[in-house]
Amino acid sequence: MIIFAIFFLAMFGFLIRLLSEDNREHFYGPLDGSVHVTTEDLKPYLNYEAALTIAEDADVITKVSAVKEFTGMLCDLQYIGYDTMMRTIFSGEEAIEDRKTHYLKGFSVVAVTSMGILPEVYGGDLELVSGSMITDRDTADGKNMIVISEELAELNGLSLGDTITLNTASLYQNDLKMFRLISGLNAGLFRDEALSDYEYTYVIGGIYRHLIDNSAAVTEPWNLNHNVVYVTMSSVLEISKAENLYQRFRMEDIHYNLANDPRLIPDALYFHLSDMAETDTLSHEINQIGFLKPIQLTEYVSDTASSPSARLSSIISYVLVGIIAVGFVILVLSVYFNMKARHRELAVLIALGKKRATVTRSFFFEIFVLILLALMGSSALLAVVILTYAKPLLNYLYSAEISAQFRGEDADFYLFENTEHNMISQSMGSTQYLLSEYMIPSVIFALMATVLLAVILYIVMRGYTSRINPLYDVGGKE
Repeated sequence: MIIFAIFFLAMFGFLIRLLSEDNREHFYGPLDGSVHVTTEDLKPYLNYEAALTIAEDADVITKVSAVKEFTGMLCDLQYIGYDTMMRTIFSGEEAIEDRKTHYLKGFSVVAVTSMGILPEVYGGDLELVSGSMITDRDTADGKNMIVISEELAELNGLSLGDTITLNTASLYQNDLKMFRLISGLNAGLFRDEALSDYEYTYVIGGIYRHLIDNSAAVTEPWNLNHNVVYVTMSSVLEISKAENLYQRFRMEDIHYNLANDPRLIPDALYFHLSDMAETDTLSHEINQIGFLKPIQLTEYVSDTASSPSARLSSIISYVLVGIIAVGFVILVLSVYFNMKARHRELAVLIALGKKRATVTRSFFFEIFVLILLALMGSSALLAVVILTYAKPLLNYLYSAEISAQFRGEDADFYLFENTEHNMISQSMGSTQYLLSEYMIPSVIFALMATVLLAVILYIVMRGYTSRINPLYDVGGKE
């Protein structure tokens, strides 16, 4: 019963900590412990390559996260909503009906260091159907990986491993400038191969499903959630460094200013810090470099003081240590007193010629069987708890996060409001998801505790049997 209580309380505490950490990340995102890099008026300024260089020289910066959104053309690819969304024609453009025409085949391209930092991902609105999402490793390795929507893949007959050609001449263009660029190419104002020089080939590495249909809220087809594609930041960095293409376009374009500064300045740039207390020092050192505008480092979020999930996770961490420490001490004492009560039995076995190591293993085997039985029993009970109470617990934690942002009556309303609509909790209805995300890590944690416990108990038993004097301890007629 002691072993059972130790295992169950340890696994239950670990489960609560997992739920707290997951809820905190879903609510605030994975950018805790980072600073937002902007100018003093909170606008993007520092380019990605410069940020990487600074990170290499600053030990306090553990990594760089960035997001860049632009409109690109996916060659020979049809996008969702093309036939239903039309725009007013530009000067010199042929109209289809009512002085309107279809939009260009533009797609929303999101360049990321990792998809994990995107609100639609950590908020649960976007889920992966097949393949994998873009990670920091993909960006570091420079993979030409693209992640597209399930609807886009089905419409164009695409699957994992297929290639897509993305034309990035629109990296710094709007729809009007892209129309003028294409018209200029057709009219011979630019070299025929100018547009193809901007083509970049990606391999489909992931297919996602967006759970929100925003078709009623947008007027441009590339802003539909299904028409958003994700690429690695490193590939766009490579494109943006094509200085010769930029200079040629700027010189050949007599009529329109087609391009701005070709440097890749992300829409959002973050430094992850090993110590948030070093923010001011780092800011001062960066501004000593001599940028034209002062660089400001703004803490992304500090949820330690305000987040109920973060506080609960911190408390549970201490409780877990206490449970394991006190439980281990109680169990070791119980085993010690049990061996003491069977002292003559152990002495007889040794006196009859059994080796002390064999006697230790024999006694240890008895306890180890109890440990395995307790582990199986506590794991079964934990599975019931997870399947029954994990979703209500997560909903309560999510409500607590919301209510912490309000006061008075608003807090009561949000705290007791039904959160079933919360995208985070929808996946909690899957038994497979619950077992893989919470049951398996909790059992692994218990197994690690089992190994530690077994080692400690064996050392205690071996030490006890080594001190037995069989001739003295047996005594009497035996």
